[in-house]
Amino acid sequence: MNMLLLLVTFTLFIAFVLFQTVYILVPLFKNEKKKRIPIKRQHSFSIIVPAYNEEMVIENCIHGYLHQAHRDAELIIVNDGSTDSTFDVLKKLLDLRLYHRPGAGGLLHKEVINIFRSSLHPSIYVLDKVNGGKADALNAGITFSRNELVVTLDADSILGEDALMEMNAAFQDHRVIACGGNVLISQAFSGEIGNLKPTFTIPNVIRYQFLQYLTAFLLHKRAQAAVGAITVIAGAFGTFRRETLFHIQGFRSTIGEDMDITLKLHRWIEENGRSSRIAFVPSAVCYTECPDTLKSMFKQRVRWQKAFIDCLIHYRSSYFTRFSWRFSLFFLVDQFIIGTLNAFTVIVAPVVFIFRHDGMTLFLFLGLTAVLLFMYQSIITIYISRLHGIRFSKQDIIRILCFLPVEIGVYRMINLVFVVYGTLSYFHQPQSWDKFERTGTVGWKGVKRA
Repeated sequence: MNMLLLLVTFTLFIAFVLFQTVYILVPLFKNEKKKRIPIKRQHSFSIIVPAYNEEMVIENCIHGYLHQAHRDAELIIVNDGSTDSTFDVLKKLLDLRLYHRPGAGGLLHKEVINIFRSSLHPSIYVLDKVNGGKADALNAGITFSRNELVVTLDADSILGEDALMEMNAAFQDHRVIACGGNVLISQAFSGEIGNLKPTFTIPNVIRYQFLQYLTAFLLHKRAQAAVGAITVIAGAFGTFRRETLFHIQGFRSTIGEDMDITLKLHRWIEENGRSSRIAFVPSAVCYTECPDTLKSMFKQRVRWQKAFIDCLIHYRSSYFTRFSWRFSLFFLVDQFIIGTLNAFTVIVAPVVFIFRHDGMTLFLFLGLTAVLLFMYQSIITIYISRLHGIRFSKQDIIRILCFLPVEIGVYRMINLVFVVYGTLSYFHQPQSWDKFERTGTVGWKGVKRA
């Protein structure tokens, strides 16, 4: 039994090292020079914001839209049966008026009770509908949208000034049917909109998430995009061709609608001759609020893990057949075997190895190798971040380097526990969604202040 566990551990560890090496080398050697894409067409955008009990954050989301450099856009806020003061806040901010706007049809969603248009900002609309969940709200927004590109945006997301302009550039390539945006932690920036600077003088739980997001988006997603294997377009900020969303029948009602729509797109690409692709645009930035306590992070991460297991099972007959082999490899090996099964191994293996004759030596060797790899990856993340305009002060770089042992030795281990719990709880309550409370407070000028 011990020998079997030893073999499994070594196999997982080798796979882990290989994938982490890919995530380091591809972004590191990828050409980072800004290529000016010829703009032959100015696309129009419909930004869909599903809002359920978002009274604390919706104002900041609207501010982000109003600061956009690209003006050919509309904002559709879908009030999904909120039970708090979300709708009252919207009425006060936007001076809403009843408006008639027929939907396109074709996507299923709960009843839309009324449609409103802002008298202050005529490009902003509010759909007031019966509660149906996030996917349902997105489908309603898509149905009533008018423009060729659909942006899905979380209510706590604040678009950077050039976000739509950068997305417009990415869609100059007619093969691109969807783009993921770069999501950053709002609490980790200060200054004014348009001139935000990163700061590491933040609580440790936010520090951990800030570094994790930087690594996930600037390393992992860029590497996945390079090989055509993006596993999820983050729900916080993604852009899609509207006609493609109708082709794949919109969003499925599930706890992880963002991962699900990404898998739908990969399947559609494979079934339609691989002539289309999914891109990632690191220069298209939005800022989102992350949990500020371990309890809130637990709720978020458990939901993420349930969403992953749900998609893993739902698309079980598509791997290597209706999905490309590259995507299947990344999804099954990196996301499932390394990301999920390995969490169980990491928790159990130390106990077993310690009781082996040479167990402690082996455990220390594997652990030290992983720690060194994580630290090197974090240093590369800081370097790549600088290339993308996220420049830390020397004092913050020192703070980051001092925090890395805590990040690796404490917070990553805590996250593994969340993964294990989320995996097991999926089989008990697969679609339960325990939403963490947002405050909507950030240290910026021009939005609600902390």
